Amino acid sequence: MTSPSQTAEAFEEVAPGDIEQALERQRALGENGGGAVSRASVANLVVVTANRAAGQRALAAVEELGSRAPSRCVVLIAEPPEGRQGVRSWARVVNRRPASGPEVVWEEVVVQTNVHPRHLTAVVLPLLLPELPVFTWWEGTPPFGQEVFDELTSVTDRLIIDSAAFVDPVADLRRLAAVVGVLEPAVTDCAWGRLTPWRELLAAPFGGPQLRPALDRVRWLRVDAVEPTAGQELLGWFASRLGWELASVRQAGDELAADYRTPDGTCQARVVAGIGSSNLTRVHLEMETGDGPASVRVEAPPGHLVATVEVPGQPTGRRKVGRDPSPSTGPAGLGAELQLFGRDRVFEDALAQAAALVPE
Repeated sequence: MTSPSQTAEAFEEVAPGDIEQALERQRALGENGGGAVSRASVANLVVVTANRAAGQRALAAVEELGSRAPSRCVVLIAEPPEGRQGVRSWARVVNRRPASGPEVVWEEVVVQTNVHPRHLTAVVLPLLLPELPVFTWWEGTPPFGQEVFDELTSVTDRLIIDSAAFVDPVADLRRLAAVVGVLEPAVTDCAWGRLTPWRELLAAPFGGPQLRPALDRVRWLRVDAVEPTAGQELLGWFASRLGWELASVRQAGDELAADYRTPDGTCQARVVAGIGSSNLTRVHLEMETGDGPASVRVEAPPGHLVATVEVPGQPTGRRKVGRDPSPSTGPAGLGAELQLFGRDRVFEDALAQAAALVPE
């Protein structure tokens, strides 16, 4: 049995109007090799970047996903409309040959242009496969409120960003929250997706009878965050899910302190800067129970997440789960985001609470 392999034609520079013909020609060349061929695109993925270096990084991330999320991928290098305006484009077909089963084929297109933003949709739309959803991954900080942002999101079903890659993560998080409620496409943050295993481990202990009544009596919470926006979004998740009301917030250096009114008292919360290979390094919360104080702690040693639960009168509980290493290129969690459709109301509620922690 042979190992899975990937082959591709070299990128062929073609005129924008000739891209489909070039892709058809490359597909035909692949089919002449014999065997079953399956064109596997299940969505359109538009990646918006500001320069060629960013476009190369984005293309490497898409190729790293491979057949896990095959799409008609269009990498749009949208440069400022300066000097003589024009469009250059390249196209190629990628073939994934698994150890067994049919060969999987998808297409990649790169477009570099400095046309005026009002013309970008006219550049992108002819390149998309009809009747398939359109995902737009905006690399870096999207230009919220600018014409280029409005134009491209108008043809998008789902907008993917990674707040960890924002130029000014905390301030840009507030700008993101301001547009989420008014944008037509659903918005998702890869930083939020990377919080999923943390949220699952933090929520699980409260499913049992010992800690379920303590949900309203969380008194202290500390989040050590490598990615600042991940720390604030996790705090926003606690506040939105548990009905906390923000009473005060203070920023001192790399530490954010927030005081909340809870359904049964108050909670002091902190987000502090951490160092590590994960998005967070530790989350620690303490709560009151009828038998005394209890705590839940989740930490991130290399390659794992470890949850420790301490409840009065009960043996200390520990649970360890593996975590995927971050890819060398692109946002971790991009593949998972391409499997999701529609709005994520839990994320939107958490984002609103996280943005409230950012000063005007």
